Amino acid sequence: MNRTYTVKLENGDIWQFKYNLNGFLIAYNILEGEISQRHSDWLFVKGKFPYLEEHIKDWIKKQKTLTIEVGEPDISFDALWNLYGNKVSKFDAQKSFKKLSQSDQIKCFMAVPEYKKYVARKCIGTAHLATFINRQYYNDDWHRA
Repeated sequence: MNRTYTVKLENGDIWQFKYNLNGFLIAYNILEGEISQRHSDWLFVKGKFPYLEEHIKDWIKKQKTLTIEVGEPDISFDALWNLYGNKVSKFDAQKSFKKLSQSDQIKCFMAVPEYKKYVARKCIGTAHLATFINRQYYNDDWHRA
């Protein structure tokens, strides 16, 4: 069984690393964005490219500007529906979700926890999931708002 790590950078880019049972990198995908010169230098010139699973585990401990999910993410609509919690207008939300790219679906999942914290902090109502998707709330920087 392979292990997958999905990494969201501070600029919104999403990278995915897949390792075999021995902890060696077998796949690297850029799901969203492009590698900037800064990231290229960091990964390749400074030797931070995680070709071993132990390297990305080290990222989890030390890299506070990255959001890292371990495991093959369940990016089904039902999983997002349950995570989001505001279970109103399911038909519209599902219709909108199906139109998203895989990287935007992942962004939705990664944005929900910070959005929930924002809603609680501001004492405001939670938008319907269809609104969250259609207005691309998943691209907002909720922890700074």
